[in-house]
Amino acid sequence: MKLSLSTSILAACCSLHFATAKSKYSPVIQHRSRQEIGSSRHHNNNSSTDATFSQSYPHRKRTHQNNRTKVVQNASNELSTDLKFRGGSGGGVRLPQSQRRRLVVLLVAMALFNDMLQLTMLLPIIHTLVTNPPPLGVATASTSKDNAVASLGLFFASKDICQMAFAPLAGVLTSKTSSNVALILSTAGLGMATFVFAEAKTFCQLLVARGAQGAASAAVLCGGMSLIAETHEQSVRGSAIGLAQTGLALGLLCGPLIGGLLFEKLGRKMTFRLAAGIVVLNAVAQLCSMSLAPPEKVIAEGHQTKQKLVDVSSSKDILAVTASTLAIHAVVGVIKPLSQVVLDKEFGLTVVKRSFIISIATVTYFITTPLSGWLSDHTSRSGLVGSTLLIMSGSAAFFLLRSYLRIGSFYVSIGLLGIAMGLSMSSGHSLLADLVDRHELGDYSMAYALSDVADSLGLILGPILGLYLAEIFNASAGVRAIGCLCSLLAPVVFAIR
Repeated sequence: MKLSLSTSILAACCSLHFATAKSKYSPVIQHRSRQEIGSSRHHNNNSSTDATFSQSYPHRKRTHQNNRTKVVQNASNELSTDLKFRGGSGGGVRLPQSQRRRLVVLLVAMALFNDMLQLTMLLPIIHTLVTNPPPLGVATASTSKDNAVASLGLFFASKDICQMAFAPLAGVLTSKTSSNVALILSTAGLGMATFVFAEAKTFCQLLVARGAQGAASAAVLCGGMSLIAETHEQSVRGSAIGLAQTGLALGLLCGPLIGGLLFEKLGRKMTFRLAAGIVVLNAVAQLCSMSLAPPEKVIAEGHQTKQKLVDVSSSKDILAVTASTLAIHAVVGVIKPLSQVVLDKEFGLTVVKRSFIISIATVTYFITTPLSGWLSDHTSRSGLVGSTLLIMSGSAAFFLLRSYLRIGSFYVSIGLLGIAMGLSMSSGHSLLADLVDRHELGDYSMAYALSDVADSLGLILGPILGLYLAEIFNASAGVRAIGCLCSLLAPVVFAIR
């Protein structure tokens, strides 16, 4: 069913593309054909004059014929150039370039918002689902509490594992088709995965749906960021990426609240059926908007070469930025679970108070994301990414100082965590696009796919490494190790020019 829906959407994209191009340029071609027919008739009526003229002035005859050839060639080049200027999509609504760019940013922001919304709506309700009796849950009279916790951890890890595994395939999909087609198909796939989650009847089906959401997330991010990079010049790319990723931050902020309220009023099935319908409508809106007003790509024609993951990974600068992404998300991955343990055992806080402290990171992330996009257009992007690593090191340091500064150090640590995340997303993705341009590596999809792999890998390795070192040494060992890694990577990123 997912395949047929994706194929239908792709076929609709192609048919609208060629129909629009034909409707736009057929009057032009007919007009030029009438001109050529008129010229032919005029030439026939004056053939005797031309013959006499050619006998007397053969050199001028050749010049006259060359001029006619140039006129036809110029008309053909004009038509071809107009098609290339409009991103290869032909006609459509004649919106100014600035309005088309705003439309692209809005579409990508909505896709990222829906992506994060589907993922975070589960947070307040998944514990209830998993601890239910089978087949939907795993809790039975003979099942230990540790098994339920392990099942919950597996459920959350499945999203990051599938996103990491599918990210290279998402890059290939974007490179083989186009960024706008990849965005539409991935958004439709996200809606289908959410619908499967609504209709799931066993825990395994919930797990499969969660993994499918992670795979769709990889394609949404890769297609969306590539589309913005292709349609915006380097001087304004950072602000556009920052505004688009504000949608992702808004989904992170609103998801748990919306999910909890809808689950209480409508139940699981109706909640996620509604969410799936909204996502599918978002995909339809993308299809209609991009068909009527196709994005205008500003990258050079010679830049549109196909790209491989090996080609991207051969650039030391891109690898440095990718390593910083991994380290930053590893800090997030290790602090979030450990903070719950420390706040409970060392400070004795309730669940509500612990949730409030964690939400500080979400708020600072939401505030910082659009600001970091503006900063990346007015300052050094490599400097911003390097500063993000230092801020993450500061977050880890305040986590370690809790014995001296008490609960206040946690407020600062979690606040810096959100600030660093907001800075790293916008500036890091803008810097990756700049490096692809600078090293002439082709399109942007594989660079963003590599970044997505690092993102997911950091969120997977962070909790594993942090909890492992906490058992061997103490609760601060994992945070200290990854904080030091951020400090070591910062000079490497600062050196990128």
